[in-house]
Amino acid sequence: MGVETEEKHPVTWYRSTIYSAFMVAATAFTCPGIFGALNGMGAGGGASPGISNAANAIVFGTLAVGSLFVGGISNRISPKWTLAIGTLGYAPYAAGFYVVDRYGASWLLLFGAVLIGISACFLWVGSGAIFMGYSEENRKGFATSLKFALQNLGASIGGMISLALNVQRAYRGSVSHSTYIVMMTIMCLGVPFALLLPPASKVQRTDGRKVIINKSPSLAHEFKILGAMLKKPVIIALLPLMVYSQWFLSYQWQFNFAYFTVRTRALNSMLFYLGGLIAALLLGQLLDWERYSRKTRARVGTLIVVGFTGTSWIVGQAVQVHYSKTLPTLDWAEESYGLGCFVFLLWGVSDPLVTTLLYWLNGSLTNSINEATFLAALINGVGSFGTTFGFVVSAMDFNYNGACALNLALFFLSVPGLIWVGFFQVSNTSHGSTLTKFGVIDTDGSSTDTSETVTTLPVVLGDEKGTK
Repeated sequence: MGVETEEKHPVTWYRSTIYSAFMVAATAFTCPGIFGALNGMGAGGGASPGISNAANAIVFGTLAVGSLFVGGISNRISPKWTLAIGTLGYAPYAAGFYVVDRYGASWLLLFGAVLIGISACFLWVGSGAIFMGYSEENRKGFATSLKFALQNLGASIGGMISLALNVQRAYRGSVSHSTYIVMMTIMCLGVPFALLLPPASKVQRTDGRKVIINKSPSLAHEFKILGAMLKKPVIIALLPLMVYSQWFLSYQWQFNFAYFTVRTRALNSMLFYLGGLIAALLLGQLLDWERYSRKTRARVGTLIVVGFTGTSWIVGQAVQVHYSKTLPTLDWAEESYGLGCFVFLLWGVSDPLVTTLLYWLNGSLTNSINEATFLAALINGVGSFGTTFGFVVSAMDFNYNGACALNLALFFLSVPGLIWVGFFQVSNTSHGSTLTKFGVIDTDGSSTDTSETVTTLPVVLGDEKGTK
C-alpha cells in the first residue's frame, strides 16, 4: 500500500536533518556508547560489582528525577545547547572507575555518578528532541535508529578496545588500567560534535517545513505540556514499556560479569553491541519504508519487537536457571561458551529494537519540538526510574533467577499497551497537529524569540481524552 510523497526542497548538507542526526549519533557514540562499553563488561570492568551497582543506581536515580525538569529547560535554551551540556559529565565517571580500581578510593566514582546523571539528563533530552522533532516524518526511523546504532557502535568499539587490552586475562577479575584511560579520552570527544549542530532556526527540511521552538512565558508554564501529556491514554499506555526499556541493563551487565572471564566479557560486550547496531538500523529502515503506510509500518514493527524480545527473555530464563545450578566461569576457548554468548547476543539485538520502536512511536504522535522534548524527557525519566530499581535489586544481591524472571514479567506486562498504540494510535501523518493544546505556546500570540521560533498550526490530535 503506497503513500504519496511530498515535494522535495533543496537543503544545505550541514543544515539538513540528516546532518543533525549524524551529529547526535556521534555524541551517542562517544558518551553513552562508551558508558555502555564500560558497564557492558560487568561491574564497570572492575572486580567488585557492589560499588558499580551503587554508582549506577545514583546515575539513573539522578536521571529519573532530573530528566523531566530538563525538558522545560531545553525548550528555553534549545536542544543544541541542551545536548552540548549533556556531553560534559561522562569522562569523570570513567575516571572514577580508574581511581577505584587503582587506588581503592570510591569518592570520585560517586561524585562522577552524580555528575554523569545530571549531564545525561541534558544529553538524552536534547538528543531525543532533535531526532524526534527535527526529522521529516519519512526520516524519523532513520534518525532514531542511527542514534542507537552509533551508540551501539561506540559500545562495541569500546568492547574491542577492552578485548585488545585484556586478551590474556582468561580469568574473572578487573580490566587493565589503560582500558579506563582510553575510554575517558573517547568520552571527551562528544563536546565538539554537539557544538557542530546547527541552531534550530537554521535547520532545513526536505519538505520545506521549518523547525519550530516556542518559548513559554515561564519555566513553570512549560510543564503544562508535560501535565497534558500525562493525561493522554496513548502516553499512559506506553508507560510500562518506558519502565521496562532500561530496567534490563543491570541484570544483563551482571549476567556478563557473573559467568564469564575478563577477556570473554569484553568479547561478549563487543558482540552484544554489534548485534544491536545492525538491529537498530534494520528496524529504522523498516519504519521509514514509504512503500507502506505509516500505520502498516507501526504494526509490523510492533510485531517484530514483541516476538523477538519475548523470545529472548524466555530463552534467557531457561539459560539462567541452568547457570544458577552449574555456576560456570566461561571462557571463549571452552565448548560450553556458545550458549551463554547466544543468549547475551539475543538481548543485545532485542534491547535497541525496543528502544528504537519506543522513540519512533512517540515521535509519530507529534511534530512539535516542544512536545518532542517532553516526550524525550518522559521516556528517559521513566526509563531511568526503572533502571534505578533494577540496580537497587542488583545491589541487594537479588537471586539471578528472580532478576531474570522480573525482566520477563515487566516486558510482557508492557505488551498490551504497546500493541494498542502500535496497532491503533499511529496515524499516517502528524502534520498540522499537536499531541496537546500546549504543543505551540507564544507569550502574546507571536514568537518571543525570532532566532529560534516561527508560527505553526495549533491543531490538537483528538480531544482531551487523547482519542484520534
